[in-house]
Amino acid sequence: MIIEDEGERDILTRATDRNENSRLGAAATTVAVTAWGFGNVLVKVIPLSGPTISMQRLWLGTGVALIVLYVSGRRINWSDFRLSMAGGVSFGLNVILFFTAIKYTSPTAATVIETLQPALLLTVVGGLFGEKVSSRAVIGALVALAGAVVVVLGVPAAGHDSLFGDFLAFLALLSYCAYFVTSKRARRRVGTIEYQVAIMAIAAVLVTPIVLLTGSGINGTVNDWVLVLFMAAVPGGGHYLVNWAHYHTELSTISILTLLTPVATMLAAYPLLGESVTVAQVVGTAVVIGALSYLVIGAQRS
Repeated sequence: MIIEDEGERDILTRATDRNENSRLGAAATTVAVTAWGFGNVLVKVIPLSGPTISMQRLWLGTGVALIVLYVSGRRINWSDFRLSMAGGVSFGLNVILFFTAIKYTSPTAATVIETLQPALLLTVVGGLFGEKVSSRAVIGALVALAGAVVVVLGVPAAGHDSLFGDFLAFLALLSYCAYFVTSKRARRRVGTIEYQVAIMAIAAVLVTPIVLLTGSGINGTVNDWVLVLFMAAVPGGGHYLVNWAHYHTELSTISILTLLTPVATMLAAYPLLGESVTVAQVVGTAVVIGALSYLVIGAQRS
């Protein structure tokens, strides 16, 4: 009887630890996607082409990741690179496609397309990872998606939408989904910091010849490089948090929380780009936050 009681206590302890880690993963993801939303505005601010920004951001991000690896006393091996290959390729494609899309079409259009990510991932997480998608998660995702669309469509038209830019944003959406799925798989066997170093280096190597072949080149003022470095260290640092969360939190929850990104972009665009905030955006923001709170609180109780 005592053994059974101890076993029950062990089960309860493990369940409590899992719930605590899941909550921490959700919190880490929230911080990360907020930083990403700010980074989207920086891409618009920096007067360089999308491919050039992506290449500089990835190489500088690799340098930052190597410093973190060295300071932490950890080491990386070829096995880590092999297991991270798919994540690095999909991440590199996402960065260059999305950064270029923002230069060819309005950030509004690009962000609307990107917000479709949770809807796509919710259809595959069950088969790929055995996650049970509850009706609460579906309702929360749909409501948050509607709120996110209201946020981005509430921006006054910029007048330079293009089908080519929208097409690039759609390709970026597909690579974004692939990045989340491959990262979830890789994090089962690769540490957070090791994974970050690997995907950054792989993505940088992948993007560099594409940039050079398109004639974008390596240019920019010192101020431009400083802004790109800031992008790599701060918004880029959000990838550490999300890749850590992949080991502790369900992919469906992480994906849905990315719907906070357009809200963060809106808040950052107000002081940096001088964009006004409309009533529709305020309403959309309230809907997104309310829906995600409904989702996260429900997950904690389950």
